[in-house]
Amino acid sequence: MKSIKFLPFFLPFFFINLKSQTDSLVKELLKESERWKNLKITGWIQPQLQFTDSSGAKNFDGGDFLPNSDKRFIIRRGRVKFTYSAKNSQYVMQLNATERGVNLVEAYLKVTDPLTKSFILTAGTMNRPYSFEIQQSSADRETPERSRYLQIITPNERDLGMMLTYQPVAASRLYGLKIDAGLFNGTGIAVPGTTSLNGAGVVDPDYIKDFISRIHFDKASKNNKIKFGIGSSLYYGGVLFQNNHWYNELKKDTSGNFVWTMQDTVSNPNMKGRIAPRRYYAGDVQFSIKSGIGVTTIRAEYAQGQQSSTKDENKSWATLLATPDVYTRNFNAGCAYFIQRIGNSKHELVCKYEWYDPNTELKGNQIASSLGFTKAEIKYNATGLGYNYYYDEHVKFMFYYNIVKNEATRVVGYTKDVRDNVFTMRVQYRF
Repeated sequence: MKSIKFLPFFLPFFFINLKSQTDSLVKELLKESERWKNLKITGWIQPQLQFTDSSGAKNFDGGDFLPNSDKRFIIRRGRVKFTYSAKNSQYVMQLNATERGVNLVEAYLKVTDPLTKSFILTAGTMNRPYSFEIQQSSADRETPERSRYLQIITPNERDLGMMLTYQPVAASRLYGLKIDAGLFNGTGIAVPGTTSLNGAGVVDPDYIKDFISRIHFDKASKNNKIKFGIGSSLYYGGVLFQNNHWYNELKKDTSGNFVWTMQDTVSNPNMKGRIAPRRYYAGDVQFSIKSGIGVTTIRAEYAQGQQSSTKDENKSWATLLATPDVYTRNFNAGCAYFIQRIGNSKHELVCKYEWYDPNTELKGNQIASSLGFTKAEIKYNATGLGYNYYYDEHVKFMFYYNIVKNEATRVVGYTKDVRDNVFTMRVQYRF
């Protein structure tokens, strides 16, 4: 009973202590919630059904078909992106999970200078600063895939490196200008199950670093009905010579046919260890106008340069070449889009034309297996016709038929157009 007598004296101290602990816990929870407020999670998934003209068709619409298949269900992309933003910095990680496996898409940091807010340092695995098509997210793109030539010379779009960006703030007279410049491994990243999977991802096998830059300027009218953009890109890199065999010139033989000619190793005996060029120059333009018929968008890109690869391939490799003889070709490529949103509706029509000529010095019947040429010299063009339906803010339905044409040559298997057109039906969910 005595203890009960003293209870009123201890109760205030008990409640004071309890309040103190509760306040401390609330402060910790508020601090923690403030921290997680800076985290943003987004993502998208793209299940699709595809048909092609012949079993085992090779294509750039999501990777080659298996030998006994001319139709397939695949999850083209299954992305989750985490973005944590602080006052003058940001951390981004993006993962891709499909039936073919899980892979890293992006992992980079961004630091903005605190004074002008116009200079940004980015380091890690990121989009290469090249071409408008690479900058546009696959969730926003109006067609299933980027152009063939970009998948060949810049496989899987991303690379590991460090980049400096100049992007003036809204108050600046230069607002709309963006300049990116960086050094990259030049290997790209590996994505399971795609045509451009070509090695060990971002593990750099040599000392060469590729310089990539892009200058772009965007402008919009005051009422935002007209938008215009123009850009220029440079890729200055290379591949390592592992021997003295460099084929970079075409000369006529005694019969008047063009054949590969090896660089004179007598006057140039020390090619090994030097750099065979990858030099790409590109320009792009975008224009859109909103009118009574809806938003009309026109885009175009053009690229040309030198690509060093192998006799049988014209793609950029992520590893040291299995066959060390290097072949350097002059190429050109490009694409053009016409996109029409129908009035204020959810319906959109798309037409795209693209081409890739991996060797501009050879045409048609000049390309023959008997002369030592391969499929790596063959020009392709494609015309794509599409329809998109934006069901709501999360769901988009896509129907796209890609008509792919290769030039007729005297290479075995490519004496006429190969049957490799692809029809894609896709549904996308994003959040």
